[in-house]
Amino acid sequence: MTLSKRYFFGFLLLTLLSSSSIAQTVSPTSLSINGNILQAKLQVTSLIELDLVVEFERSIGLSANNIEISASLIDVNSSSVTNRFNVDDIKAIPSFPVLISISPKANSGFGFEGLASVEIYTRSIDYNAAMPARLFRSHDNGNFENITSMVSAGSIRARGNTGSFSDFMILLDERSNIDMIDDTFSQLSQLFNQHGDKVSLILATSIQASINNLQHALLMADFATALEVTESLIFITENATGDQMSNVWRSSGDVTNMQGELLTRLKTLRYSLRVN
Repeated sequence: MTLSKRYFFGFLLLTLLSSSSIAQTVSPTSLSINGNILQAKLQVTSLIELDLVVEFERSIGLSANNIEISASLIDVNSSSVTNRFNVDDIKAIPSFPVLISISPKANSGFGFEGLASVEIYTRSIDYNAAMPARLFRSHDNGNFENITSMVSAGSIRARGNTGSFSDFMILLDERSNIDMIDDTFSQLSQLFNQHGDKVSLILATSIQASINNLQHALLMADFATALEVTESLIFITENATGDQMSNVWRSSGDVTNMQGELLTRLKTLRYSLRVN
């Protein structure tokens, strides 16, 4: 089947799904936890099923009783949804208009250190290299942001990282790769400007210098150097201690996991630079 035919049938399916009464929110049909790894299976409709894997570097109090997971179809014709995509070039995948929510219960005692990885696998998407599928997240009904660290075929498996919890979607990102890179760098720079006080002075000075070097490399379209600087920043951030950088997320939402949020953006930037 050609790509254009896949899109046609996908949009036909999307129309049928959006107009039906099956767009209710569903909970996992199975959920298991093994150490720092959570695995869940969700049957959204008779046609749409997904596997979810969330892996933590180190979790505290992780159990099925203190974390809520759900999936639901979205109405992609609703402005309340399309406005969250931020730009016209980001769209729902016709055969998979699914929003996955991961919401630890407040004050449940659950927390984690550093980075969490989120992986979504589904056979509902007939993935190929021409399809610009990416994994996105959104906080508190805000704009979706690209957090992709890996996309692979078979049917599709998309992985990203997060330093907090939110909504997740696999979306079509039809922006140029340069625009994706610029957007991720902008998010990285904004994060550091807003929360640089969560990093020790000496380390913050070093990171800011590297961000400046990264910006210069991107302005010069020197993507090889940009990738080297990004790799260096990932190494520095991964090896920062809790005394040097805030690195904890708690369900009470009272602290900023600076390490996890920095790494989320840096690893997404690395992915885009590698495929550029």
